[in-house]
Amino acid sequence: MRRRTFLAGVAGLGAGALVAPPALASTAYARPQSRPNGPWIQPEQTVQKAALTANVDLGPKLESIAARSKGRMAVEIAGRSATGWPIHLVRFGEPTAGKLPVLIQTQIHGGEPLGTEVVLRLMQTLATSSHPAVREILDRLTVWFIPRLNMDGADFRDDTGFLVQRRQNTQAWTPQEWGLAPDTEAPWYLPRSLLQPGRVSGYDINRDFHPDLTFRLGPGDEALLPGASALPGFFVTPEARTSAAVFQRLRPDVFIDHHHRGSNVQSETDNQLTTLQVIGLVTEGTPEFPLDPAVRDLSFRLNVLVWDALRTRGESPYGGITRYPDVELPGTALGSYALNGAGIMLYETRSAAQKSMGMLIQQSLIGMGVTLEALASGEIDAVDGSRYLDIPPAGPSIGNPRF
Repeated sequence: MRRRTFLAGVAGLGAGALVAPPALASTAYARPQSRPNGPWIQPEQTVQKAALTANVDLGPKLESIAARSKGRMAVEIAGRSATGWPIHLVRFGEPTAGKLPVLIQTQIHGGEPLGTEVVLRLMQTLATSSHPAVREILDRLTVWFIPRLNMDGADFRDDTGFLVQRRQNTQAWTPQEWGLAPDTEAPWYLPRSLLQPGRVSGYDINRDFHPDLTFRLGPGDEALLPGASALPGFFVTPEARTSAAVFQRLRPDVFIDHHHRGSNVQSETDNQLTTLQVIGLVTEGTPEFPLDPAVRDLSFRLNVLVWDALRTRGESPYGGITRYPDVELPGTALGSYALNGAGIMLYETRSAAQKSMGMLIQQSLIGMGVTLEALASGEIDAVDGSRYLDIPPAGPSIGNPRF
């Protein structure tokens, strides 16, 4: 039976027109590379991200929702970005014995914006709906949101002032700040290309985490740098430190992180277009921070739950779901938080440069709604986590045939 969540009647799921139309746009292809074969941005088109929630509008939107929530929802500034933008934290409840804590974080990469649009809709429903499932969620869960972690990347503009957004924050490497020698090499996740003249320096925040949530660089740590992708990060960004501080306050049992990736097909023999990749295992742990098997099992159950819920929605575009490639990344938020006891789920939706924004938002919104319902009702305990490996592995990447 198709499962209908409390979000079934949520309106306004589209993100608006994000792509400026070309003069002419042909959609005919001799040999389609995927099903569906698009929609693809055309060479004459420009991705217009002005329809997305701007940094200056995010706080007022959150405060507006909170004002209509009758006390359900609270908003605070949990920290500041490297350039001073506020990093918002939204709280539905406080850590309380008997209530399962959940943390949902989006837009750790500034150029991956749809998670913010997803959680704005989800927060509005939690704040104002009288649906019985919403009341059960609020009664049994404590749900906190970081609706946009990378404010710098979300507001990044090109030389003309056009909003382009980017993966990194905006921050220079300052070894002296940490008591390190001035010639100490920067962490590996500060792209060396951004250190060139005329470029704006910045870090991939999602490699800056460490399983020791209190870790800070100090004098004598020069030998740890620059590090590597399979090793923990260094908490040099204020954004990563803010996220970790929120995690330490809430100590969530579940952590959900929303991202984007490019386009994939299901497999070498099935060219159905992938709309979502999920993952429940991003690190096997370190000698000092082993992965708890119970955490791994919960992570698997969270991912199977969403996979089942989306792909069984009848004739819908949500059948193209695969498992994110195997990784070993303890320096990600997902990795370090899993090693601190949180079951995890990654949403990797199709690229934000596509035109099917409304569908992608709805896909993640349904998945998160199903998850909160199952956690509140206890149905998550009946999900068979051993089926995690039944989720098809990621298929081949495909590019835009228009370029």
